[in-house]
Amino acid sequence: MKKIYTAIDIGSDTIKFVICEKIKDKVHVIAAYENKSKGIRKGLIVDPNLVINSIKDGVKEINNRFGININKAIVNVPDYNARFMFVTGEVSINDEDELITTEDVNRVIKASVYSKLAQEYELITVIPLTFIIDGKNVEKPVGLTGKKLGIKGIMISAPKKNIYSVLSVMEGAGIEVVDILVSGLGDYFEVRNNSLDKKVGAIINMGHETINVSVYNKGKLMNTETIQLGGINIDKDLAYMFNINIFDARTIKEKFASSHKRFIALNDVYEVKNTAGETIKLNQIEVTEIVMDRLIEELKLAKKQILLLTKQNISYIVITGGLTEIKAFKNLVYEILGKDVIIYSEDTLGIRDNKYITAIGMIKCFIDKMEVRGKEYSMLDRFEEEQLINPNSKNKKEKTGFTKIFGSFIGTKED
Repeated sequence: MKKIYTAIDIGSDTIKFVICEKIKDKVHVIAAYENKSKGIRKGLIVDPNLVINSIKDGVKEINNRFGININKAIVNVPDYNARFMFVTGEVSINDEDELITTEDVNRVIKASVYSKLAQEYELITVIPLTFIIDGKNVEKPVGLTGKKLGIKGIMISAPKKNIYSVLSVMEGAGIEVVDILVSGLGDYFEVRNNSLDKKVGAIINMGHETINVSVYNKGKLMNTETIQLGGINIDKDLAYMFNINIFDARTIKEKFASSHKRFIALNDVYEVKNTAGETIKLNQIEVTEIVMDRLIEELKLAKKQILLLTKQNISYIVITGGLTEIKAFKNLVYEILGKDVIIYSEDTLGIRDNKYITAIGMIKCFIDKMEVRGKEYSMLDRFEEEQLINPNSKNKKEKTGFTKIFGSFIGTKED
């Protein structure tokens, strides 16, 4: 069975769709697409019908472009007021040979959270810190033997209204949710490496309307918080200062502005019409000063939030998200946060853009979770796999971009 996974990252600016296949130990992107978000404000769903339509439009476009029909997905939920709690649990192994199964892992995880959820909260996931078999710590217990299986982990929960609002729109769009995650989990699984897995650190994801700050201890998400500022605040600053519309302001931020005034072209000019219909000329230094001031504020707030989330010494800070794409961003970051900060740049074939980091990271997190539980899972059934592998079977279509570009990822039926 081919292992195909789909993630949908519901963001305030865009909804990202990523479909991957795991081949051996590597995750390959076979389709990626983003669709403009509607009905979402600062990461929260404010108009479910608009969100449902945005998701449906994205699913339809992926089907048209790549011949892939999304009906199952991993999704992220708002992490506002998310709670993190250390939990433990233990169960007896019932098998006569004392063999630990996937069911035993599920039972011990359930035992660890039993009666520990707050009344208005719902479980998102349990991050295992370690499993314990008869007093001995192990990472993956399935297939091992013992009389008792225990767990030490971090329970992540969020307000029910945050979770149910997402589940409701996914149901309305006709998509079955196979797992829910907070964005901080996805972010780490994409940027992680052996070095980060041994340290205490933080990831700052600078998005369109929000900045997510998450702290990690040896690769485990310990806490997260959302700052209600982002790229849109820069757009509003530019729109207000130059009396231009917000769409022109965004274009100027992305294509003309610099993050630091030491890295500008003094003679560069950008012509734009203001709201009165007059053509005005903007030079790069006056635009950059506005962008730079807001970015400094946001970076300092993120640094302060890290200190509020953990009392431990931070060994690394990784910064990612759409705002990192602004010119000379790393130069400003090094000045404000120091040169040890890592500016992460997504370089995976098919999604070479930081806006997809959370989505592909969610898939890698889900795969890791399945491996720990000793499960194999694919979000396509046999018939759907056949549709991908053999484009001439039922619903005969001309070969799509999917078959042409990503055929090497899919292989053949005999694979």
